[in-house]
Amino acid sequence: MLALTLFSLLAAARQIPLLPPESDISGLRNRLIHVLPEIEALKNIGGTTGMSIGVMGHRNIVLETNLGFADVERRIVANSSTIYPVASLTKAFTAVMIAQLVDEGLVNWDEPLTSYIPELSFEHDPSLAGQLSLIDVLSHRTGLAQLDNLWLGADSQTLVAKNFTISLCNYLAPMYPVRSQWLYNNWMYALAGEVIERATNQCWGQVLSTRVLKRLQLSHTTAIASEIPLESVALPYVVLDDLTPVRVSSFDLTDGSAMAAAGGIRSTVGDLLTWGNALLSVFRNGETPLALLDAVFSGRSFMNSTATPDELYTMGFVKVMTPAQIGTLGLNPSLVDAMPLIGTNSKPQQIFYHSGALPGYNHCFILVPESQSVIVVLSNSISQGETPYWVAQSLLQAVLNEKHPLSMTKYAEQAATKWRTIHQGIAEALEKGHKPDSPEPIHKLLLGKYWHKTRAIHLNVFQENGALKFNINGKPEQEHVLSHYSDDTFDFLPSADQRIRNGLFLYGPPSWLLHFKKDSSGSFTEIQWDMGSHTPFPEKFTRE
Repeated sequence: MLALTLFSLLAAARQIPLLPPESDISGLRNRLIHVLPEIEALKNIGGTTGMSIGVMGHRNIVLETNLGFADVERRIVANSSTIYPVASLTKAFTAVMIAQLVDEGLVNWDEPLTSYIPELSFEHDPSLAGQLSLIDVLSHRTGLAQLDNLWLGADSQTLVAKNFTISLCNYLAPMYPVRSQWLYNNWMYALAGEVIERATNQCWGQVLSTRVLKRLQLSHTTAIASEIPLESVALPYVVLDDLTPVRVSSFDLTDGSAMAAAGGIRSTVGDLLTWGNALLSVFRNGETPLALLDAVFSGRSFMNSTATPDELYTMGFVKVMTPAQIGTLGLNPSLVDAMPLIGTNSKPQQIFYHSGALPGYNHCFILVPESQSVIVVLSNSISQGETPYWVAQSLLQAVLNEKHPLSMTKYAEQAATKWRTIHQGIAEALEKGHKPDSPEPIHKLLLGKYWHKTRAIHLNVFQENGALKFNINGKPEQEHVLSHYSDDTFDFLPSADQRIRNGLFLYGPPSWLLHFKKDSSGSFTEIQWDMGSHTPFPEKFTRE
């Protein structure tokens, strides 16, 4: 209290306004309250299980509300203490951690990654190891293949152990020349986590705590499993086509996991509002609580240089100037005819945003520097469309004081309708290549263990109760039933509901096929699996 009083006196003496006019805050609060009915409608359209929402404006918390349930079965409503795995909202934390280490002289933005990880040597282009810097890695401009399906399996499981991070990164093939095109890549943030650990001789979660969380007093934020109060964590759900919420397994991504630095943090709305306020300090006069934030917010990679205005990726954020489309980073653009253009009837302003999504969770985080505003929308379900993005855009229009705000409900309805057709679209695409009358291989000739080149993953093909099946790394949760598709190819597409329950949202039609290959003697020795659109070739698994 004394410190606050002294600060007030000093501010008055220097004629620095401590607070904005009350009318600005009350006006913003009224506009946000006016949006709440639309937010409730958006929640219902997508079938979103629960949401925690917070808005800060002019450095004041002007809205904090919770909708739905953190635990559907026990009818527990979310509150200000509800903890969410924040998924890719973690990336900004990792970028800021690197910034602190640069400030301490432990790492350098432009130094080749081999300075910190000597064994880094990309096998498809070894010269990349000496070219790539931390800025390239954190701004998604390496051009390397994504291969998310190589680490994220069904039932919210991480498929690979952390000790395979370097070998898997070394395996990634270039999709584009370095710095020529933006391509999102979780593996690169895993690599940044390795740099952090080697530069400090500490685990990533400890560095997060000492360099960021304790400095900002984010006491409800952590990535260390033993520090997570499980009774306060919102449970994860997926939403079936009939809007039924289904509980799925809790995500295992924490410190010590391969992708912790890309998506392993747990936090609350309150802590994320504080985090956002700290980040916005770089746009205020005076000292910031964290070093080199200006570097973090500098645009590094063009996401879409043909749009008006340009979309840039910084390090952990998308950077746009209104009027702009918000949410092009996520899935919603593929679910609607055109994304809404936000800010056409208000003063042009710079916006920074990012999303976070994992099986059972979906979030949106927005910063508006001019009004020192933070928007946080956290949800504990994968619903029909990315509901948090629609909600955040409704809130953003209130923050911008948009004269004629767009209704997000029509976009949400279109996205939900398209979402319900995804499985049918996959099935129809696969049916085009289906050859039911082609000869089917004898199942016993296919049985065995097939290893990926990195030895991080293997596919185990076996028979059980008369059915041909396979699993990944021997995990029962990764078990799939194989059905003959054509010649030596099998598919494992489950029912529409089971696909959603499994959480395999990233699998396009080719990813549901396993192609068994023969050697010159006619023996089956290899499986080829197309694991995603942003990969140059199918993954090969060689029979042991």
